[in-house]
Amino acid sequence: MADKRQRAYYTSAQITKGLLTDGGQWMFVDGTEYKGQYHTYTTGEVFTESSFVNGVSKTLIPYIDLESVSNLGVDFAKNFEYDNIKQIDITESSTPNPKSVQPTDKDRINGYMVRLFAQKVNDEDVLIEINQDDIKKADSPEGLDTNLYKTFSLRWKVSGPMNDVLDSQGNIKESGIIDTNIRTIALKSETYPALKDYIANNYTEFS
Repeated sequence: MADKRQRAYYTSAQITKGLLTDGGQWMFVDGTEYKGQYHTYTTGEVFTESSFVNGVSKTLIPYIDLESVSNLGVDFAKNFEYDNIKQIDITESSTPNPKSVQPTDKDRINGYMVRLFAQKVNDEDVLIEINQDDIKKADSPEGLDTNLYKTFSLRWKVSGPMNDVLDSQGNIKESGIIDTNIRTIALKSETYPALKDYIANNYTEFS
């Protein structure tokens, strides 16, 4: 069975890559001393290879001179596995249900509302609409896991003319609902490609 990390995703700041040991520092769970490249995580995990390679990287534990402690009669491999299970910190979280947030009277007076979204970090096709409560509950048992989801917002026009109103020179005199939201989605879709499919040309929603 391949060794697995505690989390599905880590930021670059949580990983130290390209480390090297000449021995006396790390060993495999079975007690074999390890020499070579390795990398570490802020969670305390250590794996072989300069960066994680699924199916190749192996778990490393702090080196112990087993010959000097063999008389203790301890199975260090089993002992480590038990301790490791106890130490894993699993953050309970839930996947938020898609929300349809309605604009307030104030939003309609201002001409726009703020829409919030969450995109799965390891799958750009997974995008859901959320609300302020989801943001507040992030990383709680009832909220989304920010290691798995990246949140963002956009300004959505909800009132005004349907299309841009132009002056005699062709300049925009008053921004229209459809044209403004098209521009907004085109810009945001450069970073969040699934957004365009989610909106599905419904640029007058909430208007």
